[in-house]
Amino acid sequence: MRIKRNVLEFILGVSRKTYPKEFIGLLRGGPEIIEEVLLIPGSLFGENFATIRLDTKPIDPSIIGSVHSHPGNSLTPSKADLRFFNKTGFIHLILKYPYKDIKDVAAYDNMGNRLELIVEE
Repeated sequence: MRIKRNVLEFILGVSRKTYPKEFIGLLRGGPEIIEEVLLIPGSLFGENFATIRLDTKPIDPSIIGSVHSHPGNSLTPSKADLRFFNKTGFIHLILKYPYKDIKDVAAYDNMGNRLELIVEE
C-alpha cells in the first residue's frame, strides 16, 4: 500500500496536536494508494480511545479504511481496533508516539495482518 507524503505528514501532525488523546479519521483513495483523510463531525478523541459515529459516515466509495493514533509506543491493534477495522474498509493505519515519521506508522488489512506502507511523493 502507498500513502501520499502530504497525507502522512497531515496524520502525523494531527496525532501530535491531539496527544495525549487519540486521533481518528477515515482514509480515502484507491485500491493501492491512500490519498486523503476524512474527518467525521462528532468523532470523539479520548485519552484511551477514539471513535467515529458510523451512522454519520458518508456513503462514499472512495473511503478505503481508517486511521487512528495510539498515545503510547504500540503499533499493535487492540481487539476493539480489529472490530472497527471490519466496519470501515480494507486498509487501516495506526500511529504511535512520538508521531515523527513513517517508522511511527503501521498499516493493516481488515483482518489485522500487517502490510507494507510506502511513501509516495
